[in-house]
Amino acid sequence: MIALSIKAKTIDGAIKIIEKGEADLYELRGDALESLEGMEMLKPFAKRLIVTVRSKEEGGFKEIPDEERLMLFKEFIQLKPKFIDVEFNSKIAVEIIKLAKDNKVGLILSYHNFKETPHSEELKRILHDAKRSNPEIVKIVTFAKELKDNLRIISLYEEEDNLIAFCMGEKGKISRVFSLIFSPFTYVGNVAPGQLTLNEAKIIGSILGGRDD
Repeated sequence: MIALSIKAKTIDGAIKIIEKGEADLYELRGDALESLEGMEMLKPFAKRLIVTVRSKEEGGFKEIPDEERLMLFKEFIQLKPKFIDVEFNSKIAVEIIKLAKDNKVGLILSYHNFKETPHSEELKRILHDAKRSNPEIVKIVTFAKELKDNLRIISLYEEEDNLIAFCMGEKGKISRVFSLIFSPFTYVGNVAPGQLTLNEAKIIGSILGGRDD
């Protein structure tokens, strides 16, 4: 499956993208929204939504205090989206994990490194630390400074099935192709460096027999 990342300033703008129905899932970036006005209009699309309010440290579009991020997560969880995505290193992660489980919302615990790809043992440590909270999916995203960084990320699929792992950057596109095959779903759009477009992902997935349905 393919998840299209949405960088919209308004709920109405996000809905217009979702209504096109081009992707299986839609990642709504709460950190890009300027207002929550009309949020109730997202309810019909909730089961196709992945909602995150990304921290600035891990790629958020703006600086949002943790208290405000927590409030936004609480608002979005009331929609009962398919998944809530929070950084497992975040100070509010424990509260979000509890909220997701109490409300029976799928949980993605994520890790983002925009500077480099840590060595293999560190990546495995991150994966196993995140798994301790029993999320539905662990997401590990790093930056590829060289081509061999892709191998470190791809090797994580030997450790876990419910994993989304790939590298950002032009040198990381190879790992995004493997993510099409091995991940429960992968992300497309134009919100991260090296991200595949929706059409590119569909074409590659079709050629490789990956999860493009």
